[in-house]
Amino acid sequence: MMTTNKFEFALSLNLIVLTAALLVGVSQAQNSPTDFLSAHNNARANVSVGAMTWDATVAKYAQDYADLRKADCQLVHSTGGSYGENIAWSSSSNFTGVAAVNLWVAEKAFYSYPANTCQSGKVCGHYTQVVWRNSIRLGCGRVTCNNGGTFIICSYDPREFASMGRFSHMKLGSSVPRMSLLIVTMSLLIQTSQASPRPYDYLKGHNDARANVGVAPLVWNKTVAAYAREYASKRSADCNLIHSEGPYGENIAMGPGGGPFPVKYAVIMWLSEGRNYDYASNSCRGPGCGHYTQVVWRNSIHLGCAKVICDNGGTFIICSYDPPGNYIGERPY
Repeated sequence: MMTTNKFEFALSLNLIVLTAALLVGVSQAQNSPTDFLSAHNNARANVSVGAMTWDATVAKYAQDYADLRKADCQLVHSTGGSYGENIAWSSSSNFTGVAAVNLWVAEKAFYSYPANTCQSGKVCGHYTQVVWRNSIRLGCGRVTCNNGGTFIICSYDPREFASMGRFSHMKLGSSVPRMSLLIVTMSLLIQTSQASPRPYDYLKGHNDARANVGVAPLVWNKTVAAYAREYASKRSADCNLIHSEGPYGENIAMGPGGGPFPVKYAVIMWLSEGRNYDYASNSCRGPGCGHYTQVVWRNSIHLGCAKVICDNGGTFIICSYDPPGNYIGERPY
């Protein structure tokens, strides 16, 4: 019998890149907790949302992760954390926390409140996380990297959770914080590509995670992939998070309109639930871990995935696993 992990997990992961041509010479005095808070709370006050408070625990998490990025300044999310997250990078050492927040808040222009969506072709997920009503604690970190750039992270507590569905799945859409990617370079906004993913793009994240726990890699299966493509096509009309109820194990995800949703980020977010899996008791903690356990399920050996851009501009992603995992009483590895 399959497990019935009835939960839906949503994580705000918002990403912004800034090049050296921007914000050079801005005062370094805009990096204190007060500065981060004021920039956030001014934006929240403008939409009648209560102020956040600085939280030392959240701030330590943010700074610890910023310190990890000091060596490379790469825009890699912390994924293992329990907070919502905005990150930013600049090749300038003068990039301040206030400047990062102001750029996130600038996306307000692209948010439609009546429709609760981003404008077509735009992203607004950085802004919606800044003003998210239920996020009440803030912690941020900043580091000057070895390459001379600046990495900034703000973490938000709590992040949103909901529960539904039979299999592990995740929604990033109108009712939850969005995952968005914005490239800012030489003062120009460049929309990233929605190029069709390759089997490798799906397999890489899965098999890296499986290798970490000593599980053999999955192999791409054309029959399983054809099933995933067929079902993704059915969801293109609405992008609704409805499971196929088919013969395979299944993870599904939905990304919002107005921004790219690369498949690797769907996999990363499924894997982020690894922190919620307790091997000793073979159980999930907190919001659940079913996405993760299916990815690393030892007896699942074939993978097939598909991605479709829906009529509403959103993105629907499905990964199917053969044989299915998450059997009650069995360990994933």
